[in-house]
Amino acid sequence: MKKVKRMLVSFGMAMTMMLNLSAVSYAVQLPQLPLSLMIGQTAPVSMEQSQYSLQLSQAQVKHTEAIAQLLSLPQQTEKLEDMDELRFFPGDILYIPIVNRLTGELYTQKSRPSNWAIETTGIDSQVISQVRWANETGSLSVAVDFVATLPQSKDIPMYGQLALYDEQSRTSSDWLPLKLTFGNAVKEVQPRGITEVSSPMNLHAGQIYQGEEVILSFGGNVYFKDAVLQPGQTIYLDLDCNFDSQIANRYKAFDIQCYRFNGDEDSFSQPGRVCLPVQRTDSYVYEVVNGELKALQTQVDEDSGLLCFYAESLGYYIVSPSLMG
Repeated sequence: MKKVKRMLVSFGMAMTMMLNLSAVSYAVQLPQLPLSLMIGQTAPVSMEQSQYSLQLSQAQVKHTEAIAQLLSLPQQTEKLEDMDELRFFPGDILYIPIVNRLTGELYTQKSRPSNWAIETTGIDSQVISQVRWANETGSLSVAVDFVATLPQSKDIPMYGQLALYDEQSRTSSDWLPLKLTFGNAVKEVQPRGITEVSSPMNLHAGQIYQGEEVILSFGGNVYFKDAVLQPGQTIYLDLDCNFDSQIANRYKAFDIQCYRFNGDEDSFSQPGRVCLPVQRTDSYVYEVVNGELKALQTQVDEDSGLLCFYAESLGYYIVSPSLMG
């Protein structure tokens, strides 16, 4: 009998461990829900009676950390500074509050009335990735998510409209015009010293630049030296240092460093020196051209210990301690 009890206890403990492990596994595998699906619902609120509408004057903007640092801005603004010239950057989020037009009071609930929907028109997918419900600011609002990257120096103007829609009464609030300009942050090239590049961004050769050779620093000891731009020129710059597993697997080289300059505008008036950090000065540098590796002739910069080579435009480079291909 004691043996049976011990067996039952052991079986119970084993089942408990299995259940606990299953619960942990299930919790880890749960997908993260989109923010718009995490908004709760409340009882219907009629648009006809309450006269709710969207108000841009009290909207908030959240910038990415990189944009805030580059432009010396707070990462989240309490209200729009210039209503006449709205400008947004990649990764921005615009939170538009909901206001009762009869009382002037903000809608303070975090949940969405079950009969409310969002109407849009004129939304450019190159500018805005989605328009959604949000409550990250403390109350229900309409969030406008701007696309994460814009691989060009030219701004995109957009004129769209937003409105609230009552699905029960089939009535809408007044349309809110959204006239804006979307583009990358712009930095002026420094004729003397080093111009720091915060990827991604636009580099502008303004009035103080007269065609001098300049040094561009992309961080992490990556430089483009002796660069010459056309006065008045604006170019898009973006360095991606993420590991390329496809290249690594293809060539069985897993100790490589990858330096991909994105965009099609990073060409210069004369060849400059691309300088990359290396663990060993006898490393090999390749340019990826149409998916194939092209070996480059490099020289060691005696002052910095970086490997350098000449290029008229910035491309995609692989640094390897051993031969590839």
